[in-house]
Amino acid sequence: MNQPPHYEKVLDLALEIVNAEDKTVEWQAYNQLNLICQTHENSDLDHPFQWETLGDYTRDPEKALPIYFKALNLAVLKGFNDYIASINLAISEQYKELRNFDKAWEYANLAQESANKLSDLSLRQDISEILIELSEST
Repeated sequence: MNQPPHYEKVLDLALEIVNAEDKTVEWQAYNQLNLICQTHENSDLDHPFQWETLGDYTRDPEKALPIYFKALNLAVLKGFNDYIASINLAISEQYKELRNFDKAWEYANLAQESANKLSDLSLRQDISEILIELSEST
């Protein structure tokens, strides 16, 4: 699979966010990432990768969920099973954080369903781990 549009820039911004030593630098990088997503939404340069990354760095689960759903809709539209699996996992994690275990379970199972079509063992292991955690919390 080809690299998504803006791949290097999105990765650079993600690293800036992770390595930021103050909130100003972190928010500037986050806002640039958000700008990439907003600018290219519904264009040929729109891609689930940028939206999923934005969701990953959105600290409030209630604000992250709509971002992940944009990424998921785009991944489904383009038929990207790897993104469908990882985004469903991320959605499951957000619902788990919000203590909505039924929704977390639902999206973890959707993630597993997509991941079963992939050879990404690390992703499949992450999904299995959240399913185990969720089964223990119900």
